[in-house]
Amino acid sequence: MKWQTLEHKGVAFPPEYQPRGIVVTIRGEKLALNRDQEELIYAWAKKKDTHYVQDPVFQENFMSDLRPLLPEKFRNITIKDIDFSAAYRLADEEKRMKEQEKERYKTLAKEEKKKISLAKKAERERLKATYGKAVVDGVEVDIANWLVEPPGLFMGRGQHPMRGRWKPRVRPQDVTLNLGENAPVPEGNWKEIVHDHSSTWLATWIENLTGKRKYVWLHDSAALRQENDRAKYDKAKKLAEQESRVHREVIRRMMKGGDKTATVAYLILKLAMRVGDEKDPDEADTVGASTLRVEHIKFPQAGGGRQMIEFNFLGKDSVPWQKTLEVNSDDTKALYENLKKFMQGKKPSDPIFDGINSRKVNAFLQEIMPGLTAKVFRTCIATRVVQQELSKAKVDKNSSEAQKIYAARKANLEAAIKCNHKKGVDPKNPAAKKALEKFEESIAKKKEAIAQLKADIAAKKWKTELQEQRLKERLEKIEVQLKLQQETRDYNLGTSLRNYIDPRVMKAWLNYVELDWTKVYTATLQRKFKWVEGHKDKNFRTFYPEMKS
Repeated sequence: MKWQTLEHKGVAFPPEYQPRGIVVTIRGEKLALNRDQEELIYAWAKKKDTHYVQDPVFQENFMSDLRPLLPEKFRNITIKDIDFSAAYRLADEEKRMKEQEKERYKTLAKEEKKKISLAKKAERERLKATYGKAVVDGVEVDIANWLVEPPGLFMGRGQHPMRGRWKPRVRPQDVTLNLGENAPVPEGNWKEIVHDHSSTWLATWIENLTGKRKYVWLHDSAALRQENDRAKYDKAKKLAEQESRVHREVIRRMMKGGDKTATVAYLILKLAMRVGDEKDPDEADTVGASTLRVEHIKFPQAGGGRQMIEFNFLGKDSVPWQKTLEVNSDDTKALYENLKKFMQGKKPSDPIFDGINSRKVNAFLQEIMPGLTAKVFRTCIATRVVQQELSKAKVDKNSSEAQKIYAARKANLEAAIKCNHKKGVDPKNPAAKKALEKFEESIAKKKEAIAQLKADIAAKKWKTELQEQRLKERLEKIEVQLKLQQETRDYNLGTSLRNYIDPRVMKAWLNYVELDWTKVYTATLQRKFKWVEGHKDKNFRTFYPEMKS
């Protein structure tokens, strides 16, 4: 689907840094900082109470960007040569003033609070009215991410080697805009104006530090994005219809002469592994099928002499990817033999599939089925897992709301497990410790509420049958919430629900058990999947032919 006309006002840039007159002492000598020097040093000062400033890699990366900004005589200094006291005092003072302002706000009269809130909202709406709207084919639609990210210290995900580096400010001359040929060009010294009718991005630039291309997109609720979303799930549905044939062909090619690309494709379809070289630059050394190294695979033997293939590496977001596959069929035997062959004579740090990348894997898959990619496979796999789990669920329209929600969340969880959507937790980060404390506190409160409700029910603390029913419903609801919270604590369910599970599959089941989909999908996801409500085929059997409707 292509747009005919496209207008927008470009992007909003964060305000320029306002110098605060900071002076630091380097090797006993005072240095009054210019704007660029101060911006980096003040960013460091604001991190002073975090674990990051104790990280040697973070420290050295920060210094690698600060040194070139300093006078020549300071070009070989280390972090220990700088006295940041003045910057730290300023950061503490500004933090204290913010806390004071928060406390003052709490004491204000309701009308005063409302007045301040309305003023802030008016400013947000003013900016959104300018930069947060686009006109596509004469229809006004929202823009997703219209505010350019401010400069700052690069945090990255996991143990990213670039953590602590400075992310420079993005300026108009870095940005390319996508507009209609007859649309007015927003004021600014833009890098380029293009007219790409087949794309839904509005602005793009290369991030100076990472080299990653960034985009500003139309909002998920825009008709063009809705059509693209639908097309993605249609591709996965088409694959599901031909999955057996695709599997057979991948296995045939893998078994024929030890094809590397086919072996990578097999890992993707068998284990829902990512392709490997499509990581974001703010992720650490993330590994997938095509980038596996010798050190990531072992071949242990289980009881009875059963041969196993053990995978152990850091996946997306530096989350451990650990699975063991038993060699118990012709295809797993072929995988075992191919891996042994490709690993022979290599060092632990050597790639297993040298010369193979996502482009080659996707080209290979498209020879088998037009439009097929590694990501389509994961969408198909996640959706199939949900279908299987919901088909097994002993839930129908007469079940309680709590039981229905549990079945839907449990199916979502199984898809997250299959796709390895584990929560990345950095044990060194104090925020992770706080999150764990909050989790334990929430669990304790639910257990306490359950014990109290059970005591009330045992003591028959009700006057009417309706009160009795409500007590029992509340007990069941909290018990289910507790069970879900404990079972899902290590996984991020939102990633698969947003990006991999066909919403038509979940919606069909929710309709079948008569549960409003707002109980499973957030308001944001309801907007993203608005196209599902207009889906023509509402036949439950389309998605669950094996179940009684």
